Amino acid sequence: MGMIASAPGKVILFGEHAVVYGRAAVVGAIGLRCYVEVRRSDEVRIESPLGVTGLDFSVHPYVSYAIKRFSELVDFKGVNVRIRSEVPIASGLGSSAAVTVATIKALDEEFGAGMSMNDVFEMARLVELDVQGKGSGIDPFISTFGGVWVFPERRRVKCGDLEVAVLMTGKRSLTAEMVKAVAELRESYPEVVERIFDAINSISVRGAKAVEEGDLKALKDLFRMNHCMLRALGVSCREVEEAVSKLESLGMAAKVTGAGGGGCVIGIGEEVDRVREVGGFKVRLGEEGVRVEEKEHF
Repeated sequence: MGMIASAPGKVILFGEHAVVYGRAAVVGAIGLRCYVEVRRSDEVRIESPLGVTGLDFSVHPYVSYAIKRFSELVDFKGVNVRIRSEVPIASGLGSSAAVTVATIKALDEEFGAGMSMNDVFEMARLVELDVQGKGSGIDPFISTFGGVWVFPERRRVKCGDLEVAVLMTGKRSLTAEMVKAVAELRESYPEVVERIFDAINSISVRGAKAVEEGDLKALKDLFRMNHCMLRALGVSCREVEEAVSKLESLGMAAKVTGAGGGGCVIGIGEEVDRVREVGGFKVRLGEEGVRVEEKEHF
């Protein structure tokens, strides 16, 4: 067995897309993790639910770029990488950042590079840019450090036992495409889109306070407002709206989380346990960041 590291997925409670343009967002690590085992080898071999490849920037872009970036720090011949993830792919729950951060940490442990937590985050942030071309860095930050944070100021937020409901839409969320679409909308209507970003910023600032106070009524109001802003940015779709309606019918407030265009929606309220009635699940916020695993997870 080589070295195994794991990193958590995340939910964006408030502020997706606007955070790419310097506005505030509130993001939390969740209890779903991605596990990566790394072993020295004579060649590069990546094994995951997506398939078995060598260095492949189309099938395994995040892992491949992570290996490429790490090879600039440490010279090695090859590596075997095995991946098992609890974080659904293309769901808006940070699966890409989780696998990137866990891969870098496992590589660091296997090859003794002596990377700090901040080094791991910085390399993962570069990988995000390698693949997406644009990004806020919040996903790799949360996967690295865990907890709940306000961005871009990087202020830790106490969240108590706050839980959110998660419901998959059945449609993949394509982060790069959604980020590009919002950028194009902003280019066409800057005076409108910037005001939407400002409104989302205000929602995030007030939302952070509501998280710390455990104010479910405020959180529900702010969830609904944030979702309306995201709809205005064009990152909702029929599948997202149907999922939002299902959670709303149970008494929760719901919104898209992550890049949108599919993926999943999250709900909040005293009714989070009822998410199972519509085929969803709940997650606790503020989980631990990247860590080395002492036992086999495959």
